[in-house]
Amino acid sequence: MSQSIESYILAVITSDRQAVGGGAPIFYAGSQKEVQQIAFTLEKIIDGVAHQLRPDTLIIVKHS
Repeated sequence: MSQSIESYILAVITSDRQAVGGGAPIFYAGSQKEVQQIAFTLEKIIDGVAHQLRPDTLIIVKHS
């Protein structure tokens, strides 16, 4: 039996520096609007899907 990772986090975008940490690249924004703009741009560049965790924090996930 083999296991594989089917989804993984490519990036985290937040306006709250205290809310996140870890191994994925973190992009800090100055406002919720900027969080949305950065996420939209990163979705297109890295071919991922944005998922909102909180109003001020989104992740970009690659789904295999």
